[in-house]
Amino acid sequence: MTPGAFSVVKYAGALYLVYLGAQMLRSSPVEISAGVPVATPLKRVFRDGFVVALLNPKTTVFFAAFLPQFLSPNAPPMFQSMALGFLFVAIAAVTDSTYALAAGVVAPALRRAAARRIGRRLGGGVFIGLGVFTALAGSRGAK
Repeated sequence: MTPGAFSVVKYAGALYLVYLGAQMLRSSPVEISAGVPVATPLKRVFRDGFVVALLNPKTTVFFAAFLPQFLSPNAPPMFQSMALGFLFVAIAAVTDSTYALAAGVVAPALRRAAARRIGRRLGGGVFIGLGVFTALAGSRGAK
């Protein structure tokens, strides 16, 4: 990419981040309805998640690039790949379950108007800060 085109994309992205941050700061609080949640069958949730994960090309690229580094040439590669893949899925299931449980615990506190206001201001400030940082950051390729 030419330096001029890079600069255009960089400043456009920085300006967009500042715009998003300003919109967050200016927005009025959104009321959260306490309606009855829609029940989705667990079978469907599992199926949809499995299909999305299976068809995600980033997952394939990750496993193809990362896992072979840990394979021993003295053992069957299929068994090693399956074992490492299973270990990855087990670790991901534990961490993702922990995140979900933690989110369920803090959700009532985050529904309060004060928490939403603080979150909106914090998020807007972060977007503006990232936009300014992006605009002021130098190019890695520039010497």
